[in-house]
Amino acid sequence: MWDTNQMKSHYVIGLNSGTSFDGVDVALVRFFGDLKPRFIDGIIYTYPKIVKEKIRKLIYRNNVHLQKISQLNFLLGEIFAEAVNKIIKKNKLRQKDILLIASHGQTIYHHPDIERISSYKVRSTFQIGEGSVIAFKTGIQTITNFREADIAAGGTGAPLVPYLDQIIFGESKNIRAVLNIGGISNITITGKNITPAAFDVGPGNGLIDLMCNLYFKKDFDNGGEIAKKGKIDFNAVKKALRDPYFRKKPPKSTGKEYFNLNFVKKYFSKIKKRKDKISTITYFSAKVTERAFNDFIFPNYKINEIITSGGGVENKILMKHLRKLIPSIRFNTSDKYGLPYKYKEAILFALLGYTCHLKKPNNMPSCTGAKEKTILGKMTRIERK
Repeated sequence: MWDTNQMKSHYVIGLNSGTSFDGVDVALVRFFGDLKPRFIDGIIYTYPKIVKEKIRKLIYRNNVHLQKISQLNFLLGEIFAEAVNKIIKKNKLRQKDILLIASHGQTIYHHPDIERISSYKVRSTFQIGEGSVIAFKTGIQTITNFREADIAAGGTGAPLVPYLDQIIFGESKNIRAVLNIGGISNITITGKNITPAAFDVGPGNGLIDLMCNLYFKKDFDNGGEIAKKGKIDFNAVKKALRDPYFRKKPPKSTGKEYFNLNFVKKYFSKIKKRKDKISTITYFSAKVTERAFNDFIFPNYKINEIITSGGGVENKILMKHLRKLIPSIRFNTSDKYGLPYKYKEAILFALLGYTCHLKKPNNMPSCTGAKEKTILGKMTRIERK
């Protein structure tokens, strides 16, 4: 048993800008010699409107230009550094108190499926938010690029959150499903006597946010208020559930390159009323999760709890649908276990950064399909005289 009062502790700051790209999630965590992160504090450092729009254009392919990608990479580095300095000041810490910063950056492209180019088989992923800028502006060693090593080892580079789920829940006698509802939802199955399993389910908030921005100039459906007022087109949902991605067996990973406006046009274009479309897509996001449980989880595991995290927890209508569709399992948020649902992914990257620092393998081959364990993360250190 670790005596946390006697062991030397380390502060680590984790940064994440998720598939909803509403801002930088910042988590200040502390390690006491073991690998369990203790959450200390968190902030959400909101992007300026113009920055959010630049990210949106890159992700949705409306304005792909090398100059803009390069500029945004360095601009996000500046913003991430500001976010770090803010949480350090808020907690009355000093630069030297922080062991390291671990930044996931902002994903602008994720293509986990193999594509043949000449004689090569290629998967790829691309996150921006320049680590050298973060390290220079904060004076703290910074670890970035957490997906690439898993892809190099034959994996899909996602999901990464199972590593944290295994640290927190892996020794439990009960088998738990840990459901993160971000722009893309993912599930981890973990427990004491099983090999961890995880995969990307499909759209969580991503399509809802996209429609809210397109139709109502809102970043998201606050509390599910728009969805609450619309009608669900169950036939459209039924057709969308036939999409090949949902039949594909885990491990699997996806992103907004697949679940985007083209996907909406393909399956939901006949829905004329805007509120009905958001209501239908909200229900669809819940049905996608139910199908994942029925197809890949319940036949193989006896689950006694679903632990939720991510922005989708705040969408009351989405959560209401999920509880109705999966009535036999109790739902709890990750807050119950010391992981605030808003900051869970930022906490994850703090953990990945810390384990990279310790030179411990931190990918999960059973969840990503990688051929072997490897160390995720690349370190940037600014040496000053």
